Amino acid sequence: MAAESRVGGGTGIEGGTGVEVGTGARSRAQSIPLQDFALALAVLVPDVFYYSEIAKPETTWAARLAVLGLALPEGAALVLRRRLPVTVFAVVWAVATAAVLLTRTDVLMFTPYFGLLLALYTVAEQRRRAVGLVALALSAVPAGLVVYDIVVRSAGPGHVFSASLGLAMFYVPLTIAAWGLARWGRAARAAAERDRRELAEAREAVRRERASIAHELHGIVSHAVVVMVMQAEEARSTVSTDPARADEALGHIENLGRSAMSELRRMLRLLRTAGISGGHAARRGPDDLEPLLADVRRAGVLVDLEVRGSVGTLDDSVGLTAYRCIQEALTNITKHAGPGTHAVVRITWSDVLLIEVVDDGGGRTFPLSGDLSTGHGLLGLAERVAVFGGELSAGPYPSAPYPSAPDRSAPHRAGFRVAATLPVAKAAEAGPPGGR
Repeated sequence: MAAESRVGGGTGIEGGTGVEVGTGARSRAQSIPLQDFALALAVLVPDVFYYSEIAKPETTWAARLAVLGLALPEGAALVLRRRLPVTVFAVVWAVATAAVLLTRTDVLMFTPYFGLLLALYTVAEQRRRAVGLVALALSAVPAGLVVYDIVVRSAGPGHVFSASLGLAMFYVPLTIAAWGLARWGRAARAAAERDRRELAEAREAVRRERASIAHELHGIVSHAVVVMVMQAEEARSTVSTDPARADEALGHIENLGRSAMSELRRMLRLLRTAGISGGHAARRGPDDLEPLLADVRRAGVLVDLEVRGSVGTLDDSVGLTAYRCIQEALTNITKHAGPGTHAVVRITWSDVLLIEVVDDGGGRTFPLSGDLSTGHGLLGLAERVAVFGGELSAGPYPSAPYPSAPDRSAPHRAGFRVAATLPVAKAAEAGPPGGR
C-alpha cells in the first residue's frame, strides 16, 4: 500500500538563514571584548591625565606609580563590566574612593570619576532599578569627598557656597545623566524586545491560522474527491451492464459534492468572521462518523467501527482533530488499498483518547491513486495533533494488532495502521462501554 508511510516532525528554519544569523551573532560576540577594551582605555586615559598631576614635571615618580597602581585595576575591571557589572562597579568605586582619600592626605593627587560613571551606567542598564539606585547613591560618596576637599583647600571664607555650588553643578548633572541614559536605554531595549516578541507571536498566529485553513481544506476536499472518483469509476464500469447501480453511484457523487460544497461555504463564512477555530470545530467529532463511514463503504471499503471504554468529553478543537485523523486514514485506505479492503476504526477511551485505523491492504488498488494524493495529509495531521500534546504514528502493519481478537475485529495481513493519542477533557460520569 503506497500511502504516506512515515510522519515527520515539525517545520524548521531553512539552513541558509540559520547559518547567516549564527555567523552574524558570532561576529558581534567576538567584537564585544575589543569594544570593551577600547572603551575602558578611552575612559582610563582622561581619568589619569585630567584628574591627576601625573603629567606635571614636578610630580615625583613615586606619585606617578601610585596613580598608575590605582588606575590599572580600574581599567582592567572596566573591561569586564558587561559580564560582572556589580563587581566591576564595586572595584571602580573602591579605587575612586581610595584615590580621593589618599589625595586628602597629600600622598598623591588623583580623583578619578569617568570610570565610575561608566561603571554606574553599566549597572543601571543591566540590573534592576533598585540596584541602579544603590549604585547612584554610592557614586555620590567619592564625588562628595572631592567637592569637600576642593572647597576646604581652595575656597576662601566668602566663597564656600559658590564653590560648592559650582562643583555640585558639575558632578550632580553628570552622574544623574549617566544613570538616566542607562535606564532609558534599558527601557528602550525592553520595549524593542517586547515589540519583536509580539511581532513573532503575530506571525506565528498567522502561520497557525494558515496551517489550520490548509488542514480544513484538505480534510473537506480530499475525502470528497477521492470517494467521488471511486464512485465515478464504478459508474463508468457498470453503466452498460447495470444502469441502476451506475445511477446510484452518480447519485452518491451528487450528494457528496453537495455536502462538500456546504462544508466549504460554512468554512468560508467562518473565515470572514472569527476564523475556523470556533464554530466549525463543534460540527465534527468522534460522534459524527456514520456519514463518513457510509461514504467509505459506498466506495467499496469494508469498514467496522469499535468504541471501547467509557466515552469521555473532548474540547471542540480536539474532537475535530480526532475526526480529521479518522477521515484522513480512511481516505488513504480508499485511495491506496481500494475497494474490497477490510478496515477497522477503533476508538479507545481512557485517560487519553486512542484512535486506531487499520486495514489489511487486500483490496483492488485504484490505478490513479497516486494522482489523488497531496503527500501532506498525515504530516499536517501530525502537526495538528502535536499542538494538543498528542502523538500520531503511521506505517505498515503486517499482522493483526490484537491476535486474540476474532478475525472480523481487525485486518490480519499486510496493511497499514494510523494511530493517534489525544487528551481527554474529563471522563464521563456514567457511560457504559460502547461497541458497534
